[in-house]
Amino acid sequence: MAYKLIVTEQADMLISNLTGYLLFKLNNIDAAKHLLDELESVYLRLKENPYQFSQSKDNYLFGKGYREALLPEMNYRIVFRIEETQVYIVGVFHDREDYGFKVKWVSTY
Repeated sequence: MAYKLIVTEQADMLISNLTGYLLFKLNNIDAAKHLLDELESVYLRLKENPYQFSQSKDNYLFGKGYREALLPEMNYRIVFRIEETQVYIVGVFHDREDYGFKVKWVSTY
């Protein structure tokens, strides 16, 4: 079964901020490209089978049905939720961030 991937406005803004930070603050074009490549790779896997990724480790997000996909070669995680045949990407966060808190207070999904 193919799933439809929906990147929320919040997630899109977070990705833009991350790539902007890598490009303009750290001046690291390779890291920004690598991040986008890794995101695309995980997006393809999410479209095929989002259930291959584990449920969130955050208790609140776990209770709301959120799951997490780690970017294999980076310290980032994609937080998403599955509704029927749609996968909602709600955020991309660095492992050091309190992503559970951020998703709780800004997400409407």
